[in-house]
Amino acid sequence: MIMLNRFFLLFILTVFVYTTNAQDPHFSQFFSSPLTLNPANTGNFTGHFRAVGNYRNQWPTFADAYTTSTLSIDGSVFKKLTPSNDKISVGLMMHSDKSGNGILKENFIALSISYAKRLDDKGRHTIITGFQGAFSKMSFDETKADFEDELTASGFTLRSSEYFLTKKLGKSSVDMSAGILYKASTTDKNLFYFGTSIYHLMKPKIGFIDKNYFIEPRINLQAGSYFPIGYFTTLHSSVQFQHQSRYNEIILGSAISYFYSTHPSNYYEFYAGLWLRNKDAIIPYIGIEWNNVRAGFSYDVNYSKTKPLSRLYQSSEFSLLYIIRGEDDVNGAQCAKF
Repeated sequence: MIMLNRFFLLFILTVFVYTTNAQDPHFSQFFSSPLTLNPANTGNFTGHFRAVGNYRNQWPTFADAYTTSTLSIDGSVFKKLTPSNDKISVGLMMHSDKSGNGILKENFIALSISYAKRLDDKGRHTIITGFQGAFSKMSFDETKADFEDELTASGFTLRSSEYFLTKKLGKSSVDMSAGILYKASTTDKNLFYFGTSIYHLMKPKIGFIDKNYFIEPRINLQAGSYFPIGYFTTLHSSVQFQHQSRYNEIILGSAISYFYSTHPSNYYEFYAGLWLRNKDAIIPYIGIEWNNVRAGFSYDVNYSKTKPLSRLYQSSEFSLLYIIRGEDDVNGAQCAKF
């Protein structure tokens, strides 16, 4: 009977791992997580180098159900060897996702490269292709788990008789992703873009015990624009569609920014906006940009009528971006922020 219980526990664990990874970790501020959105976003900014950090705390009332964080750096390379109308960029991203207060963890590191080709002399039209390779490590920490035989009337107080060969089950894998992006502008004050990307081209296996479980490819379509609506104000809009296995998601919204400058090298821009995730949540957003730094905060407010406890499904998210610019860079020129 004990062996049967252990087998059943391992089977449930494997199914749990599969179902929790049927959908990739995602950000409501997808526009502030460039390398998880499209490998073609590598180097897609105005400046020399960029550093981006993201943190998402999803459903914290359920014992910190999901916490996701990323840190990435990217920039252009081989400038002297690249044609004047082109740009080669590389990026490095570290990603950490924790489920169940750290019981299940996935950490991965990804290296991306992109090639941007200007289609005209003024740089009004550009097409970018990008590729990304990743190595991931998934682990299950048995020491943080509660088992059925630990439960008493006073809570999980007994010592479990369950055991594994190791305190942590682990699984590593390699993966590939690719994407393409097109952006265009008619003046220095507007921009329109759309792109598509596909992640998990290698469909890496993730089952700890059953080797038949793997991550389905994630297809992402994204588009956005910005254009002035006043002397100091700009309207930024963006939309994202994701498809993975049986899951589909659409997020769309806009933000209005107000620009204030005391000097060309000392300026502030304030953002306020709202995004909507289909049949799930509204996402208010506020942000501030000063010189080379932009910070943003959003809060998911779930309104789904199909989830009786939707009021408990709130999530918060922070983003921080820093760009190193040179004297030849013009702030905000042909570079999408959302």
